[in-house]
Amino acid sequence: MAAIFISFILPQAIALVNYSFSSVVSQAALERVLLYSCMCVAMCWVGYQSKPNSKLLAKLDIPLDEGKLFQAGIILLAIGHLCYFLLSKIDIQTAANGNWTGPATILYFFGSVIYLSLPILLLNVLKRPNFINLTLTIIAAYPILQAIILHGRRQPTMAFLITIGLSFFLVKRYIPPRWLFIIGIISAAYIIPVLGQLRGNFWTLVFSGDWQTLLSTSQHSLDSVTQGKILELRNAALMMDAATDLNKYGYGTGFWDAIIFQFVPGQIVGFDVKASLQFKLGTLRDLQDIYSYHIHNGTTPTGIGDSFVEFSYLGCLTFASIGYLFKTLWVSTIYRGSLVSTLLYIGLIDSAMVGITHGISRFLQEFIFKTGVLFLIVYFSRKK
Repeated sequence: MAAIFISFILPQAIALVNYSFSSVVSQAALERVLLYSCMCVAMCWVGYQSKPNSKLLAKLDIPLDEGKLFQAGIILLAIGHLCYFLLSKIDIQTAANGNWTGPATILYFFGSVIYLSLPILLLNVLKRPNFINLTLTIIAAYPILQAIILHGRRQPTMAFLITIGLSFFLVKRYIPPRWLFIIGIISAAYIIPVLGQLRGNFWTLVFSGDWQTLLSTSQHSLDSVTQGKILELRNAALMMDAATDLNKYGYGTGFWDAIIFQFVPGQIVGFDVKASLQFKLGTLRDLQDIYSYHIHNGTTPTGIGDSFVEFSYLGCLTFASIGYLFKTLWVSTIYRGSLVSTLLYIGLIDSAMVGITHGISRFLQEFIFKTGVLFLIVYFSRKK
């Protein structure tokens, strides 16, 4: 979490400070967003220092039949490939903001179970290396690598690297050198904006060996951030300022709306029914009325923004909750050998990081989906 704050939030914070004189962000709003960002970082640490609940640890000690778990991994693999195959055969509809809509969103939603099949199959092949296990693992990795190489998706890239690294650590106890992480954090400050700009062309430049173009583009992308042209943290600062000035907080309704948006299919129940289940007390319209400011397409409110809009300064406790969750999963995985916690830990790390870059709402959406799928896997795989 600290690595993402350093590589994603810190460059934007520097830009916001340096160019605040030419920005719609007031001095009070600037100080507020910087203070709150520091509080969120601190809460990640505070939550991780907390002692895990012994009763919760005991509930995670569920003995699994690894043969059935392997079968579950194959089922997820088949579902994922089937959804992606159907997705390639339909016309993808897009909304006015450029986001997907229609059947494509449902297929993509269920196709993402392949991200949970990969750690199951990878852990299995590292324990029992043979041709069949290796082949299935490669098949599981293929659509993820395709999303990384062809489309330059940042979250799949992070999810793939974390899955590989943690699987090798948990099975082989392999620990990469610390200097590699330091280089990675510094490099991420360049890679995150350039991937957002180049997408799949990033890997085209890498594989073609065109390092000069890649370096110049990376520097240009980072400059666009440090010069404050488009900043997600500016979105957060203005949302926080509007919520404070209007005394208008969501008190969790924004998180609820995000869950309804993700899990209630308007194509099936009707969009009017879906809209009736949401509160829609957000501050996006306030930004237009107060500041004449429109959030750029493709940018996010960040977890800094949406957690504050819901609970003011107490919103930082959501980051403490995430820290506490991962401390519990870590102790359960390393010291108690829980396979359930292992899969949860690997599956949720990238979601926690996206909780910073995209919003706590996004983390909650992915947490519900991934834990729900893993619950079904555990129910199927548990020893009698």
